[in-house]
Amino acid sequence: MGNCFSGDGQGGRPVGGAAAAAVAGGAGLKGGADGAVDLFLKSRCLRSPYTQIEISLSATDLCDQDVLSKSDSLAIVYAKQKDGKLEELGRTEVILNSSNPVWTQKIIINYQFEVLQHLVFQVYDVESVFHNVPAKMLKLEEQQLLGEASSLLSESHQPHKYS
Repeated sequence: MGNCFSGDGQGGRPVGGAAAAAVAGGAGLKGGADGAVDLFLKSRCLRSPYTQIEISLSATDLCDQDVLSKSDSLAIVYAKQKDGKLEELGRTEVILNSSNPVWTQKIIINYQFEVLQHLVFQVYDVESVFHNVPAKMLKLEEQQLLGEASSLLSESHQPHKYS
């Protein structure tokens, strides 16, 4: 029964590898209501219920940042952490010369039930000198931000207008 709490009557000591170190050191536990749910589930050797979902992305009427052509766009999905930092979940391929890109690259996300998951979507215009660079290797500070939108993962799937 690795990674479970023992029932030895001594306050539920953790048993096993990483779980023992995380609980003993106080690391790995989230604060607030989500942390309470995590602690409750961990105390019973359970995981937070989740399912994997695929997110498909598209955009319409992107502004043209290029002089002689339309934007070469890339979309990135982030999870907004409790401390406000953004964690990249995935990025699409670059669609060349389109104001209405429909990206084929799907973003896989673990949807956790009963947990608020804040997502941030950013769309960049990739400079033409970087067209031969794989999307995962692009440095975003060298690209032009076209817009951003945010949403809770549990919200309806209505189109968002970039601002």
